[in-house]
Amino acid sequence: MSGQKKLVEASKKVLIENYGRIPFAMARGDGARIWDEDGNEYIDFFAGFGGAGVAGHCHPAIVEAVTKQASTIMCHGNLVTSRPQVELAERIISRAFPGKVFYCHSGTEANEAAIKLCRKAAGEDRYKLISFHNCFHGRTMGSLSITPETFQEGFGPMLPGGIMADYGDIESVRAMVDDQVAGIFVEPIQGEGGMNIPGVDFMKDLRNLCDAKNLILVCDEVWTAPARTGRWFAFQHYGIEPDVMTMAKAVGGGAPLGVCLVSEKYADVLAPGSHGCTMGGNPLCAAAGNAAMKLIEKEGLVQRAEELGRHVIRVLSSSGLQSVCEIRGKGLMMGMAFDESLPAGNVMKECMNRGLVVCIAKNNVLRLAPPLTIERSLLDRGLNILVEVLQDGDGNA
Repeated sequence: MSGQKKLVEASKKVLIENYGRIPFAMARGDGARIWDEDGNEYIDFFAGFGGAGVAGHCHPAIVEAVTKQASTIMCHGNLVTSRPQVELAERIISRAFPGKVFYCHSGTEANEAAIKLCRKAAGEDRYKLISFHNCFHGRTMGSLSITPETFQEGFGPMLPGGIMADYGDIESVRAMVDDQVAGIFVEPIQGEGGMNIPGVDFMKDLRNLCDAKNLILVCDEVWTAPARTGRWFAFQHYGIEPDVMTMAKAVGGGAPLGVCLVSEKYADVLAPGSHGCTMGGNPLCAAAGNAAMKLIEKEGLVQRAEELGRHVIRVLSSSGLQSVCEIRGKGLMMGMAFDESLPAGNVMKECMNRGLVVCIAKNNVLRLAPPLTIERSLLDRGLNILVEVLQDGDGNA
């Protein structure tokens, strides 16, 4: 039995199998390349489910920052602060909008903070939160309550007040607004739901509706920020500013970090004692986040994401792939929608067999989200593998 098989079998004995893992054990990574326990090399077009989305795996600048911080101070309770916390918050605010930051560990925790903020700011009589069909905001109970029923099964009853509108349809949203609604949660691009992109007018109408009805607009940018879509933050594609923005995954540079940025209007709602996270914003994770943000600035990764995204679309669009219904996305957050003749899950498995890591989303969509620092030659190698898999699939359909 190979080393990889042994480790996978061992994991089944000690790890809860809630993830439905594929039989793959990662041993090490370097940028947009990873190796399994048997020494096989892969091109990573999914960047650790987005966690290594800025600089890939083990970027020297992030490793150096974490190593230096680990030898200084790794954690402290949130009754005190530290320089990495403050510097990272300043960097995020300077690129997003004026406000204040709450730190936690993950996207679902950032959304939990946003849910509590909406309810506390609105008062007890206004408890409803509007989200959208095909959204995904997390798996903790609050976030799950504004995520579709397919993820809620077996965990009810949910937090009361979660209601869902049609993504991209402002009239569907208007019809749900009453005196009990406190806020609206929206992903500027739906990732898990199939890489769905709303129109500019829809996002502007959401902003105007929230202003008119005194609702809090929350942009869930756990997948889209920072820099992935060719803007620092995806809301900037639409000419609006949210009241709250949640982030995680890539913002930590590979370390577990969640961020809830709250505009100045609502920045003092979560007063002392109202919310917390013991290890949130610990210096180690904040140092990794600072290093990732510095890399974006130093290497021009916002513009690079936009340029490489256009390149990906050109390559895939010119490949004559008959089973591809649509290629959509912004920057290096891309989705390929297939017709029924070619299941996206089969494509993912065959890509893995040939040395390319990708993932799937809802509605038979393949997701592509390589690290923003990926070398152009490596990107093209990965695209060639994908095209070959799809051409073989088209030929056998």
